[in-house]
Amino acid sequence: MPAPPPAPWPVSQDLAALAGRARSLSRGDAGLAGLAAALLRIQPVARELERRAWPSPGGAEAPALHVWLAELGAAVADAEDLLDDLHRRRLAGPAISSCVGAALLGLDRKLRRLAERLDCVRDDSERLRLGHAAGCGVRSPNRVTGSVLAERRVFGRDQVCDAIVGRLVGDGEEICRPVAPVVAVVGHGGMGKTVVAQCVYNDARIQGYFDLRAWICLWDRLDEAELTREILQSIGGADDTSYNDSLERLQEKLGEVVASKRFFLVFDDVWNDEGKTELENRAVWNKVLAPLSSAAIGSRILVTTRMKLVAEVLNAAYMITLDGLKVADCLLLLKETALSGETMDFPPELLEFGRAIAAKVKGSPLATKVIGEMLRNTRSTRKWRAMMDTEICDNIIISSLQLSYQHLPGHLQRCFAYCSIFPTTWRFNQHKLVKMWIALGFVQPPTEAKRLEDLGYKYFDDLLLRSFFGSANKDHQTYYFLDDLMHILAQHFSAQDCMKINEDIPVVIPPTVRHLSVSTDYLPHLKSKYRLGRLRTLLVLGSSSLSSSHFPSKLLAKFKNLRVLDLSESDIAELPKTIGQLVHLHYLAFCSMT
Repeated sequence: MPAPPPAPWPVSQDLAALAGRARSLSRGDAGLAGLAAALLRIQPVARELERRAWPSPGGAEAPALHVWLAELGAAVADAEDLLDDLHRRRLAGPAISSCVGAALLGLDRKLRRLAERLDCVRDDSERLRLGHAAGCGVRSPNRVTGSVLAERRVFGRDQVCDAIVGRLVGDGEEICRPVAPVVAVVGHGGMGKTVVAQCVYNDARIQGYFDLRAWICLWDRLDEAELTREILQSIGGADDTSYNDSLERLQEKLGEVVASKRFFLVFDDVWNDEGKTELENRAVWNKVLAPLSSAAIGSRILVTTRMKLVAEVLNAAYMITLDGLKVADCLLLLKETALSGETMDFPPELLEFGRAIAAKVKGSPLATKVIGEMLRNTRSTRKWRAMMDTEICDNIIISSLQLSYQHLPGHLQRCFAYCSIFPTTWRFNQHKLVKMWIALGFVQPPTEAKRLEDLGYKYFDDLLLRSFFGSANKDHQTYYFLDDLMHILAQHFSAQDCMKINEDIPVVIPPTVRHLSVSTDYLPHLKSKYRLGRLRTLLVLGSSSLSSSHFPSKLLAKFKNLRVLDLSESDIAELPKTIGQLVHLHYLAFCSMT
């Protein structure tokens, strides 16, 4: 199962702001006016093609589309550099006006060439627009779940299922609410949320406690009338005329069906509608659930979702986060799937390979089952050894998680994927990360009276509520992290823009990379591997083999377009005078500044 090819970061949301900057700097300059016009011409095209840059059946256009997006991204980055350079030169003042004037003539030629470049990119887009199937949405509605449990055995989820059932049928506190209390199961794609919900739905205690049960798979639907109609159909309250009923009539019928009855309702695979505000999403759910207020006390709703935000929108009384399976449970699931549970013990000749695979799937039940299906009924040690390949496991994990990334707005995609340059065990400082995003221009200028920092914190909170960041408390302090699955996802979708160099020195750093993390012992090798003027971020990490307190003077001057320089995790405490040549630098951190 190959992973979907990563598309470059979306840049369409930056084009209008860049055009505005070009206009404000133009002062009648034809080159700047032409650049602003070219940016605005390409914006609607870029927005449309970015939405289509996701793998689809028969999507032969994807590679060409990604090449186009990479060309656009490079042109936009060059436009940012030119505008920053122009702004800086104009601030230089009359004392060096002659030098500035000469420099501006050179910039004007670059601006004209850049505008021509953008128009050529725009012309190339017409072929892609015509060649690509129209109507690509964020997700294709091809996944429908039901209440029937297909698994013969479920591993590692007994305690979770018992805890949920206890919450649903327990005689403890009855929460006074206008509708039934909501229990939310939150977890990444492939974690087995649907399987847990099916186990709960079919539990004998649930069947004996509730008068009515209904299962609704939401997938990509959040229409009040359609949802109400599906609830009615699931509990047998809809007839042939229901399809023509208005929302009001459907809700009347639903209220009548559940009146004075104790019901259990499962909403499986609930997503946040990113096209609506949080208040609008709450209003939709309040409307849908309003008729259920006529049901008997003790009624409950179970929701499965990838997002903590959904649990908040639904005012969940109880939320369970579904973590990955233990390695031992993954091994049992692998054996059950691959060998159909044919023996009590794992075949000795395959045990070593099985344990290695179970460790590499990062606790994902879906990845474990997919590999198990690929190995079904084979005892070939060659085939089992081949499945130990980390890339195979990662590709399966990425395929199960890509919808979460795809569902994000473009500005959040970029902020999340950028985090891939940090080590896997990194504890993120929210304030520090937001400052980096702002320095790189990732935080869009607010339309209302709001500070950039406040908007950056909102970006961070949005990612946290969508379960891209995890949080933990230690020594009365909260820190944030990317778990193993999210780190794999971030690395995949930043592959064209970010790179993290560990012990293995790459043969070549792709020319599209603009954000880099390296250890201090690799710094001297950078000059021969990469055009350093392209870099926007350099994160320098300490090295166990070499400790240096100095940054090479000649090397530093090469990073002419650097926006972020973070030395806080290295031993470097002194910088040469050439730091003054980094005129675009907006963020600088030393170890003593953290």
